Amino acid sequence: MMDWGALDRQLSGRATALVGSPAGRWAAQLLAHSGDSQWWLAAGALFWWQGQGDWREVGMRVVVVTLAGGLASGLFKHLIRRPRPDVGAHGRASLLYFSFDRHSFPSGHATRVGGLVVVLGALAPAGGALALALWGAAVGVSRVALGVHFAGDIAAGLLLGALLGVVLLVCWL
Repeated sequence: MMDWGALDRQLSGRATALVGSPAGRWAAQLLAHSGDSQWWLAAGALFWWQGQGDWREVGMRVVVVTLAGGLASGLFKHLIRRPRPDVGAHGRASLLYFSFDRHSFPSGHATRVGGLVVVLGALAPAGGALALALWGAAVGVSRVALGVHFAGDIAAGLLLGALLGVVLLVCWL
């Protein structure tokens, strides 16, 4: 039988080794923060409010999937209450945050990114959808590499977000 906890710890440990230098840590923080809700909500609201044609639709979808992803991941975090990895002093403050919620499962960033990849990928050409998927995976890996999530938190968040994105796409048809 597969020991999922051991696999989660092993993958998480490997990812944290990816940010061995200050430049690597800075790049990982920048990438991780590219999935922050405040950026996506601001851009989505701007496109929804000021956009023309398809851009209004894009903005509405970004706002809805970002809010729905936050609600879904927040609900599961409240129910499951898995503590974050022990990240030490460097985990309390990062590039843009001074504190974060103490629960890690599922990752809110990964949930949001999984939903955005599905919802925006459905509107994008094949190359754009692939770029979104690669970005989504990179955001997830960066969160684990920074030590603020376990690999399982990311996998669950991406899956939850993708499922949420599919449900929203069906509703919008």
